[in-house]
Order: sequence, then C-alpha cells, then structure tokens
Amino acid sequence: MKLIKEMERYLPIPGYPSKELLQLLRKQGKDISSDTELNITRVFDSGDVGGIVCTVLKDEKNKEVFIVSFTHIRIKPAHPLNDKIVAYQKQRLKNISGR
Repeated sequence: MKLIKEMERYLPIPGYPSKELLQLLRKQGKDISSDTELNITRVFDSGDVGGIVCTVLKDEKNKEVFIVSFTHIRIKPAHPLNDKIVAYQKQRLKNISGR
C-alpha cells in the first residue's frame, strides 16, 4: 500500500488516541489522556479486514507498546501526511460501516 510506504519514511509519527482507544486503554488500567502523545513506530497492512495497524509507543521510559488499528489514532494537523492519513481513516471507517 502506497500510504504505508510514505508513512514509513516519517516514522516515528506523533499522534493521539481516539476516544475509543482512550476508553479501551483506561479500562486496561493505563494512565492515558486525550492529550497523551503516542509515537507510531511501525505500520503494517493487515489486509481488507483489518486495514492498517500500527505499533504505538506510549512511554519512552518503560517502552510500553500497543498494537492498534490506525483508525484509532489522531495525527497532528501539521504533520506532512495528515491529509492523506485522514482521507484513509475516513474511507476505512466508511468501508467498515458498509456505506
């Protein structure tokens, strides 16, 4: 996938958790807020069913890593790939909902 190749050139990519990811991580007892900066360290194509997934590093100190769907990460608006990433996320969510 072309977007993955472009993203790999910018790794790590800073982002923030979506509301859904934030709720999930809090349920798991993680100390995280909507302002917690996450670093996307790797991206993978998991096929039509899963779309792009990524490894996310929350904390440099303890190297806690999560693997999440890329649709659950908000990218900084100033990031050079923001428009392409947001377009992918919108299309992915549309595909998932069957519209």
